[in-house]
Amino acid sequence: MDENGIGSVVVTDGGKAAGMVTERDIITKCVAKGLDPKKTRVEQIMSTPLLSVEPDAGVVDAARIMVSKMIRRLPVIKNGELKGMITTTDMIRDVVSKGKRKEDSLIYIVCDYEKF
Repeated sequence: MDENGIGSVVVTDGGKAAGMVTERDIITKCVAKGLDPKKTRVEQIMSTPLLSVEPDAGVVDAARIMVSKMIRRLPVIKNGELKGMITTTDMIRDVVSKGKRKEDSLIYIVCDYEKF
């Protein structure tokens, strides 16, 4: 993850997406608990079941899942195969690149209306 400058990886089992490991998982489920990262298996700390959306899902639906589950990354999966990843940063970057304020991004708007 560090070598590739990414904050998460999707874990596969038999070619199908099975879970996800994030930087936060490594810190909170491994390092903070005194486990040796070199000896800890990914399956011990990965988040599962994997929350995801299909490629034809609406962006509003993806944003709602992310806000309601308090996650920043959502894999896009079709038939168990990873097709991509959507992040809160992607949603904010899209709005900001169009000259708008980040507070006008979909993730912020959904957050205002979502009830926890």
